[in-house]
Amino acid sequence: MSDYSGRASLSTDSGVRSASTAEDTIMTPEEGSAHVVSPAIADDDLVFQEYLSNEPSTLGRRMIRSHATMTQSSSAKARPIMFHIVPKRGQREIESRRVAQSHLIALEELLDPYRQDLIDLFFAKVNTCFPIFDEEMFRRTYTTNKESMSPSLLCHLYGNSLTYWRSSPRLHTQPCPEQRSAWLQAEDAMNAEWRCTSGISTIISIILNLCGRPSSHHLGNGAMLGMAVALANSFGLNRDPSHWNLSPSEKRFRIRIWWLLVIYDVWSSLAYGTPPHIHHSQCDVPTPIAEDIFGTSAFSDRMAAAECFVALITLTQVLSRCLEHVYKLESFEMNADLHPDLDSLLVIWEDSLPTDELRRSVLRGTRLNAPGAANLRLAYLSVRLLICRSRLNHGNSSKDDIGSHHNIQARRVCEDIVHLVQELDEACLADFWIPLNAHALTSATTFLMRTALRSKDSVRNPSLKLARTMIDTLQWYRRQYEWDMAENCIANCSDILDKIELVCNAVDQYPAELDLSFLEGFDFAAIDTYQY
Repeated sequence: MSDYSGRASLSTDSGVRSASTAEDTIMTPEEGSAHVVSPAIADDDLVFQEYLSNEPSTLGRRMIRSHATMTQSSSAKARPIMFHIVPKRGQREIESRRVAQSHLIALEELLDPYRQDLIDLFFAKVNTCFPIFDEEMFRRTYTTNKESMSPSLLCHLYGNSLTYWRSSPRLHTQPCPEQRSAWLQAEDAMNAEWRCTSGISTIISIILNLCGRPSSHHLGNGAMLGMAVALANSFGLNRDPSHWNLSPSEKRFRIRIWWLLVIYDVWSSLAYGTPPHIHHSQCDVPTPIAEDIFGTSAFSDRMAAAECFVALITLTQVLSRCLEHVYKLESFEMNADLHPDLDSLLVIWEDSLPTDELRRSVLRGTRLNAPGAANLRLAYLSVRLLICRSRLNHGNSSKDDIGSHHNIQARRVCEDIVHLVQELDEACLADFWIPLNAHALTSATTFLMRTALRSKDSVRNPSLKLARTMIDTLQWYRRQYEWDMAENCIANCSDILDKIELVCNAVDQYPAELDLSFLEGFDFAAIDTYQY
């Protein structure tokens, strides 16, 4: 019985000796990919192994046994994890590897002599707030064994770093390579790599692709996300490895990668209007703690970033619960206890924030220069807005009643989002942002425009003024700092806002009924992805 990677020898002890390391997960699999065996037939193999324990395995299966501890649940003890090693495909595998490697070589030629700077930039900007790799492990592998690393993974790492080119003291004076060309090479490398023997490195490549900016291909992103979730389930990342006989670094790595995937699945669901792929009843991975991310000896800024990341994970769990109600298809009467429960979940999350500094950043919008703080603040406001709008849609009052309590609450959250955007400085704009959060800006602006259209006071229309403030601020950020997070809101809202303002100005000069004929046939739902 050996570990999930199929690289350990037979063991007679109660656990499994892990011969693989976290480094293996960022390399191309040597023997093959480990695929979970169906629980329905895993027990058959247990019987075979009891009677044939001294015989070489003919089924090509490896089993993970858990350490027997009193802290394990009965279900964990009763559900052993068994993996089947999917072998490589001979010459096809070699050719695919060669093609992927050629795309990496082409990209590195484009980026020379700044490759090392881009790696430094990745760990300073992306990995600090969205911890994918153990930095020491990655740098050691990159220096000593780079040829064995996944070409697709490296291509996507370079592509992510280009977003932060202007933030580097050394790079900002140099012309930035064309990002589109870099992403094309990265995607071609991934297409060549995943078609044969996929590994955890394939999932990491997809995560790096999804968090790459600018982000504009919703359908493609959704398809890749679905593939990543399928692969993660196949590799057993949805199961708690805490009691598996693996190295501590590998356990932490598996847990971290799973939660990175959950974050993208849930926030993509909110942004794109599609149900999540991951269901909480089908996974039991524990939430990491901040000390596990960078270690207890990490510098204060890294520990603050780790606390932000853990808070984003727990906020994602709150959002997941909210989305269960959003995507519920069967008709139901408004349950008076439904939304108070969602509100309570958010309040409990607020109370769970570990430090006063983090609470001030998230709840009040102060001290946003900490790594990841501005992104977390916008994510928090997004969840608040979703709860308010869900209450508005299913409440007893009409959505057209802009004076209703639910409508006023939603407008206040939108106002908070506008003020957050106004208060961002250059350092915040250059910080890490999940590209899916750009849809929160669009949702807030769209709601303000809807409210402005229903307002009876065209002269003193605070919602219209807030929407204009949002668009003007985002346009300034795009021109001055090339902030791509502004693109979605500008593209979807600026033209319609101009038309609304023209009509309202005309009404001010010539009092008459507001003419909304220009809105005939306009599909607000197409741009308002949060309007369910």
